[in-house]
Amino acid sequence: REDAIGSLRTHLLPLAMVVTPYIPEAEALTETTIVSDADVRRAAEAIVGMGSRSVVVKGGHREGPATDLFYDGTEFREFTSPRFDTVNTHGTGCTFASAVAAGLARGMVVSDAVALAKDYVTEGIRNSFSIGKGHGPLNHFYRFWE
Repeated sequence: REDAIGSLRTHLLPLAMVVTPYIPEAEALTETTIVSDADVRRAAEAIVGMGSRSVVVKGGHREGPATDLFYDGTEFREFTSPRFDTVNTHGTGCTFASAVAAGLARGMVVSDAVALAKDYVTEGIRNSFSIGKGHGPLNHFYRFWE
C-alpha cells in the first residue's frame, strides 16, 4: 500500500490536470489527518505541491453540507450542496471524476468542469431511488425521468 501511494505521488500526480480525492484519500496522500477547513486547504496545497495542476478535495465524508474544495495553485473555490438523507450514494466519486473529465473533453476550464460535475452528482443523489438492498447508486439519468 505504501509503495502504491508513493508511486502515485511520484509518477501519476505530476501528470494530472486534476485529482479528486475524498477526505480519507487526501489524508493518505498527504499523510495528515483532516478535521477542519484549514486542514482541507493544507491538504489541497500539499497535493498540488506534489505536481497535480489542480485538486478537488471532496467533502462528502464530513458533517454538514457537502462542500468540495477546489485549488489550482493560486485560487481556492468551494462548491457546496445540501446533504441528502439517502444511502443511494454508490458510485458518486467515480461519477464526479468522470463528469469532470467529460467537461474537460468539451473544452471547459477545470473550475467550470468541477462546477458542472458537482451539480450533476448533486442532482443524481437528490433524484436517486433504492435498488435492492444496501447502498444504491445515484440516478445518472435524472434529467430524462420526470
